[in-house]
Amino acid sequence: MAAMRYAWAVVAAGLVLVMTGCAAQAAPEGDELYRDGEKRYLTMANTMHTVLMGVHEGVWDVPIGGYGAFPIACDLGHADDGYRFAYRRSVALSDVDGQALSDAAVKAFADAGLESETAVYGEGDRAEWNVIAEDDAVGRAVVTIRPAEGTVTASADTPCTPGDSDALSAMVGDDENRGDDILTWRSIPATEGVDSVPQFYFPAGGPVYFNEDESPVIPQPVVTDPPKAPYGS
Repeated sequence: MAAMRYAWAVVAAGLVLVMTGCAAQAAPEGDELYRDGEKRYLTMANTMHTVLMGVHEGVWDVPIGGYGAFPIACDLGHADDGYRFAYRRSVALSDVDGQALSDAAVKAFADAGLESETAVYGEGDRAEWNVIAEDDAVGRAVVTIRPAEGTVTASADTPCTPGDSDALSAMVGDDENRGDDILTWRSIPATEGVDSVPQFYFPAGGPVYFNEDESPVIPQPVVTDPPKAPYGS
């Protein structure tokens, strides 16, 4: 009986470790938080750029709030409960061949090192293709093709990771030095094209991509050498 109680104690201890593994991770702070977030974001953004260009080698729209570099609290309202990144892109095309673009998305994910699955909803003119891939670094990535609307959208939601989302967001946007003249959202690219490179630091005095009325600046500023944040090494 004593041996059985010991065995159950060992099992229970193991379950506790499994259930609390994420919470037990020490959350990085300061420079370490920034560099960890930078690595995670750039890994996801570069992977998704490969996917975008494999589906449509042109200019994709970035909705306000969808650029993906600013962390989101995993538990809304509790910034210190971990963060994740949410990436959104879309493009309107005059001629959308659902099957052809779906095949292109599957190949694009493969070229990016990800396995994907395809689900088709609806029939005929209302059919919708969804090509879905999941990965420990990128998280859940989806390319959605809607021929009836002439649109293709791409999204990625990374897994949650320890860290204070508010503290990291302030470093990404350099909010303390920005002032009130240019809001942070105006300094985020409104499009992603062939030559676009992902940015994870938006300092005061940087390019402005959106007008005050929320319309994109045309032509968009071109940044091929993103500024380096003064955090860590």
